[in-house]
Amino acid sequence: MKGTFIFIITFLYCLSLFSQNKTDLFNEAINYYNDKNYHKSIELLNDALQKDDQFGNAYFMRCLSRLCLGDIRSAESDLILAEKYGAKGMTNYDQLSKIVKFLGDDEYKLSTLRKYYHYYEGEKLTAANGFRPIYTRKDSLRGSLRPERTCYDVTFYDLSLKIMPSSKRISGENQIYFKVIQPTKKIQIDLFERYKIEKILWNNKELAYHREYDAIFVDFPETLQIGSLQIVRVIYSGKPQKAINPPWEGGFVWRKDEKGNRFISVACEHLGASSWWPCKDHPSDEPDSMRMSFITPNGYDLVSNGRLQSEEKSGKGFTKHTWFVRNPINNYLVSFYLGRYTHFSDTIINAEGSYPLDFYVLPFHLEDAKKVFPQAKDVLKCYEKYFGEFPFPQDKYSLVESPYEGMEHQGAIAYGNGYSNHKSRTLHSDYDYIIVHETAHEWWGNSVTASDMADMWIQEGFATYAELLFVECRYDYNAYLKELTNKMFEVYNFWPIVQNYGVNENSFASNDVYHKAAAMLNNLRCAIDDDEIFFKIIKDFATKYKKKIVTSDDFVKLVNEESGKDFTPFFHKFLKDKNLPVLKYKYKIQGDDIILEYKWDEVEKGFFMPVCIKAGTKNIRLVPTTEMQSIQIKDVDTFHFYNFILGSEGVEKNSYTYYWTHCEN
Repeated sequence: MKGTFIFIITFLYCLSLFSQNKTDLFNEAINYYNDKNYHKSIELLNDALQKDDQFGNAYFMRCLSRLCLGDIRSAESDLILAEKYGAKGMTNYDQLSKIVKFLGDDEYKLSTLRKYYHYYEGEKLTAANGFRPIYTRKDSLRGSLRPERTCYDVTFYDLSLKIMPSSKRISGENQIYFKVIQPTKKIQIDLFERYKIEKILWNNKELAYHREYDAIFVDFPETLQIGSLQIVRVIYSGKPQKAINPPWEGGFVWRKDEKGNRFISVACEHLGASSWWPCKDHPSDEPDSMRMSFITPNGYDLVSNGRLQSEEKSGKGFTKHTWFVRNPINNYLVSFYLGRYTHFSDTIINAEGSYPLDFYVLPFHLEDAKKVFPQAKDVLKCYEKYFGEFPFPQDKYSLVESPYEGMEHQGAIAYGNGYSNHKSRTLHSDYDYIIVHETAHEWWGNSVTASDMADMWIQEGFATYAELLFVECRYDYNAYLKELTNKMFEVYNFWPIVQNYGVNENSFASNDVYHKAAAMLNNLRCAIDDDEIFFKIIKDFATKYKKKIVTSDDFVKLVNEESGKDFTPFFHKFLKDKNLPVLKYKYKIQGDDIILEYKWDEVEKGFFMPVCIKAGTKNIRLVPTTEMQSIQIKDVDTFHFYNFILGSEGVEKNSYTYYWTHCEN
């Protein structure tokens, strides 16, 4: 899709149309299009269509001009007419029509999502319910904070797990330490139905329980009192779900490396930690610390979160590896990597002291890893500049070679990107996308953690925006803008970034929690228009909520307080509405000048955000609001908007934003 967009930006497309021209007006419109005078091109095409309202090529040409101006809805309407009146034979028609449909047609977006991803496979999604599934009792049990969950706070997990690769089974137990918040005789624990629960113990007594889907309701023989500390021990066994497409469709990964050795791991974001161990499976509750013991076949290394405490024999043919995390950790960030690893390390020194960088790789990739992994040091230093000191020095930072592309497991980041910076998915091939993105999660997600899956943009949006800041840190602001444009190409505008709470929402489904949320943060930077204030807000958010659970409202409140302005309408638009703000405008030529009137539409009163226009040789930063404003631009006869279709080259500082337009002429 990005390549097709770039094809438009080159403006070579229309040169291939001359042999298909029907009228002089159409010829002239193409010339104006190639000169980037899109408004004049549209005027001429309007005249041509008055003479022949079934002129399919003219509709398509007008569609392209409107697309370049950011008028997505009008471009989509023109495309429908272009198809109706026979423009399909035009050169590169199929490629370009896909762009317009991708930007504007929800049904087309859905088909595209389902082609490239497996989200909601087999479920009927319709416009009537916002193309989301119909949520069930099972979803509510998993995603909601019911009384059986809010009555207690987990303080510590002590997980012991035996991994049996030959049968692809696991067995073990988890001791759940918790503090009682409200008097209760019942708590909810989560574990997938596929597992057999051997018993649940409390004070050496076996407790009664009943299952409802993946939720386990545990009954106590007496009321647990506020403030009391309790321990429940859950013993279980079974065959974990196999990951179809890790880490996006999670589960266990049972693979072998290039030498035929076992190579096993697990990734379970959104799927949930209860897919492989019993816990209170809701992002709002993290243990203060955690111990994980893994019993594995002899001859293999086992890497996990935190630091290694011990390794010892555990019966015939097995070894017990015990790791300990000294910091709060969210359930889905707990993981392990079983393989035959070699190890090398480094150290970072900062204002607060030092912490280790550990790298675990397969031996035959050691030399490649030594070339690629050291860049993590530069990435960490950059992020410490923007977000404050590394949150978990008592544990470690590590990269661990994994049998899937990547995942932000706290202190043990999964790396499976092939040691090739060219797999970076970015415009810059001299750094590794996985290292840059997943390292950002140590601050965004691992330290500052969303309280509900509906707020997942806090983790993925900030981590994606961190990629842009790394580019700015390493190169310059123009490189930041180009990378931002690259991200904007990937936005679907299909679901609101924040939608349904309490149901374990699959916020990842359209990628907008990544790229659109990152674009929103750039828009915020532009609207604040003071980098010192903006970067202070970002750092303060990372430090104030360090190792804490947050909501979208926490960030909005902080922005409003520290900026001294009310950004509530801004966040309502970008977080709660799938559509972008629309810059409604009209213009007229007055002598040698242009009179431009403009305002924001389809937003709440109080919304404001800057844009930049190109008028002749002038670049002009405007700050539209919901009230109509006007500007007289002298000695010019054409203008267009800076947007991701046309790129950022020459744009004024803090004015390159993400929006749609609509011309009322």
